[in-house]
Amino acid sequence: MIDKMVYTIRPQRLMIIGYVAIIIFWQMITDFFGISILTILSTLLLAIILGSFRFKFIIYDEKLVHQILLFNKSIVNKNILPNQIISMKLLRVGWAKKGAVIKTKKGFNLRLAVLEPLTGYQQLVGFANHHRITIIKTKDYHTLEKMDESSSR
Repeated sequence: MIDKMVYTIRPQRLMIIGYVAIIIFWQMITDFFGISILTILSTLLLAIILGSFRFKFIIYDEKLVHQILLFNKSIVNKNILPNQIISMKLLRVGWAKKGAVIKTKKGFNLRLAVLEPLTGYQQLVGFANHHRITIIKTKDYHTLEKMDESSSR
């Protein structure tokens, strides 16, 4: 198995929530203070902070690491050992994108939607097979795999 593979997570829900938060913030601040340079700068600052969040997922031989970064500084670093994982469920996210949910014994389940590059799901399955972790593939995920096989021919 490969020593370390780093993947980027692009959470679409967070982007939508960020846009909505900026719009609501803009409405609230302009209602109280009107439109001024201060309101524009504070809204721009909020947009920069929300846009600076990054999510990484690293697959090591003996553990999984989920990181949340703000301005490329790690603010949350969750290590998941194989004995902490109950199962991995591979599913379809959106119209034609793969996703995974890692069910853990303690703590929150880890939802991996839209890993980039897409080889991350194959590496995740390899990690699960190597450590004898139960893998559940939904019917929709099987359909996506078949689509990938037919497009690669």
